[in-house]
Amino acid sequence: MSGVGMNKNLIAAGLISSLFVASAASAQTITPENNAKLLIWTDSTTVDYMEHAAKAFNQDYGYDVEFSFRGLAPIDSASRLIQDGGSARVADVAEIEHDLLGRLVVAGGAMENLVSAPRIDSTFMQNAIDASKSEGLSYGFPVSFATTALFYNKDLLPKAPETFEELIEFSKSFNDKKAHKYALLWDIQNYYESRSFVTLFGAYEFGNNGTNAKDIGINSEKAQQGLAAMKKLRVANNSNPIDMRNAQVRRGLFSEGKVAAIIDGPWAIKGYQDSGINYGVVPMPKLEGQQPRTFSTVRLAVVSSYTQYPKAAQLFADYLSSEKMLKQRFEMTKAIPPVQSVMEEIIVDADEATYAIITQGYYSDAMPSIPEMGFIWSPMASAITAMWVNDKSPKEVLDRARSIIAEQIELQE
Repeated sequence: MSGVGMNKNLIAAGLISSLFVASAASAQTITPENNAKLLIWTDSTTVDYMEHAAKAFNQDYGYDVEFSFRGLAPIDSASRLIQDGGSARVADVAEIEHDLLGRLVVAGGAMENLVSAPRIDSTFMQNAIDASKSEGLSYGFPVSFATTALFYNKDLLPKAPETFEELIEFSKSFNDKKAHKYALLWDIQNYYESRSFVTLFGAYEFGNNGTNAKDIGINSEKAQQGLAAMKKLRVANNSNPIDMRNAQVRRGLFSEGKVAAIIDGPWAIKGYQDSGINYGVVPMPKLEGQQPRTFSTVRLAVVSSYTQYPKAAQLFADYLSSEKMLKQRFEMTKAIPPVQSVMEEIIVDADEATYAIITQGYYSDAMPSIPEMGFIWSPMASAITAMWVNDKSPKEVLDRARSIIAEQIELQE
């Protein structure tokens, strides 16, 4: 075993031992190591909140942990932990998107959640619980979630669409391809956005809640039925899908009033607000009587396996996922907490967009975080394009996609 691997195992073993002793003797409590210094990586837009959380952590418990912060995109945080852990200074606690958790765990970069897994399992939304785990073990501390919804132009659509069939009907008198006018837009080739149609009738990517890579459900009869339903939306969205891969193009057309409705997420809200467009947000409308199930992305705090202060890091990550700090995070950043009791509090006075995202969250599934999920995106983009542009049958394109995905998974084993 390498020195780094042995060091990681010794740290984890020592922490497990201390937690066991603490739980066995009620007079003892877990406290941070003396002179603990934690480096925190979080999205640059969240640094102010994180600084607030660090001060509150020390004040609430009388600790004297020293904190430093770096604004780093979640996808970069996971990559840096994987690439640099053990050879360079990396975060003690980093925030990542949950779909990267599987890769991080396989690479040995994340420490198991040893302080609050039972609390998370009993109080968080199911999609957040699923997102926090890898190989059946709890690693992540969920701090927020996001999913897509339907943004619509209130001047063009005074009544919010309740079904996609309404947008199809509207498109018959509105759409003008030469003028770039469309009733509906989304990134068709991006499986993250098209997934809600593929799974409309109960299809899935991987079995056992996205954890069994040997059970690939992407070409099932239910998936074929969902893709066939999606194909009906070509009437409302007759744009060139290659042109619409660019989010700035799609959002620009919507902001200019040339698009009646667009599938997007909370990350786009500020841009729409700044554009001055009169827009609303609703959960995904029904299609063929079915409620689309979107992907949800859960933001996780994870403790680095390379931390020299595992007790302090675990306690701070746990604090970030507490109800108190989830409410504070929402107040400061509008990030939606993945705890039903907290959502029930904030939804009472929530704005239209927050209300829609929370509501759609109940009809969302955590994106599978197993490493094999990485093999889904490209084959599914090709499959959807072949159906949408070249008029291939759902069965043909999905069978081919499954074959490619299975082959790629087999090659990595």
